[in-house]
Amino acid sequence: MKEFNLIWAEFNEKLFNYIKSMVSNEHDAEDILQTVFIKVYKSIDSLDDPDAIKSWIYKITKNTVIDFYKKKKDMAVEPEKFLNLEDEVEENDNLNDELVNCIKNMIFTLPPKYKDVYDMYENREMKHKEIADALDISVSNSKVRLKRAKTIFKDMLVDCCDFEVDVYGNVIDYKQKKECTDCDGACT
Repeated sequence: MKEFNLIWAEFNEKLFNYIKSMVSNEHDAEDILQTVFIKVYKSIDSLDDPDAIKSWIYKITKNTVIDFYKKKKDMAVEPEKFLNLEDEVEENDNLNDELVNCIKNMIFTLPPKYKDVYDMYENREMKHKEIADALDISVSNSKVRLKRAKTIFKDMLVDCCDFEVDVYGNVIDYKQKKECTDCDGACT
């Protein structure tokens, strides 16, 4: 079982951003985060499967946000948002953002012609026309190189990890294959 400090370090920022996406007030999000970690601290010994810690913590977080809205009767909440909150939380409870770290590490293994286009498009938020002008290539070539870079990333991820996805195609669990060297442990 992980020490509580390690759990805090691993999940603090991710949970805070997750909570902020559902609660408009940052101070409320901080209070909810504190409540979540109190619940985690008090009940960590009841967790049967240490490998399920992430989904367990996100379930606690989801329920704590729902409790927050239930207690805030004086708060003006759109009924549709409140009724759909549980579904929204489930939909967002995936590992897609976490895998971005793998991709960021993998970018250094791409051939330069793909790496440059990917970096300009994804990180610098340049349009294909701007990329084409900067690299002296056609717009369609820029698009092809970006698509090829994403295909290479997908292939590297599939070679590196076994994935479990939900009905929306979001990654909900993955396990790194022992022989993987592409992401240098970023996926663990």
